Amino acid sequence: MRSSVYLCMSIHRRRTLLLTLLESGLACTQDEIAEALAQSGQLVTQATVSRDLAALGAVRGPDGYQLVSTISAQPAKSSAKSSGKSELNELISNHAIYAKLAHAMVVIRTAPGHAQMLAGAFDRWPLEGVIGSVAGDDTIFLATSSPKSATQVLAALERIIDGTQS
Repeated sequence: MRSSVYLCMSIHRRRTLLLTLLESGLACTQDEIAEALAQSGQLVTQATVSRDLAALGAVRGPDGYQLVSTISAQPAKSSAKSSGKSELNELISNHAIYAKLAHAMVVIRTAPGHAQMLAGAFDRWPLEGVIGSVAGDDTIFLATSSPKSATQVLAALERIIDGTQS
């Protein structure tokens, strides 16, 4: 019976319910999400939840899964002209602890659980010279095109982290 319900469910309906869960802040683990969806009549596996979270752009932070747009939302002071760069700067200033140079890479340390969210922002709005990122739980590796680019990226990050650039 589970497989017939699983096959008949609408992806759109399931993802709409998942969005509601994420917006309510009730999404700590993928198993809890699957359980909440089951209570709404949407029987899913953890693998399906994982794929849906990725498709919706949700990331796991210290308080569970959240939409990046929810995490990076600025207080009422934000203007309509807010750009990806200003959102990235805000995320860096709120979540990066420090950055260090490692040849043609920059290593960024964050609080536990914050690295993947911040790396996702780097992927959406890459700094000039950054060609990719890899994130763990509290560490991000930014690959750059050259050691010179890495030095320039590090300088920009340090200005943002220190609060001397907005």
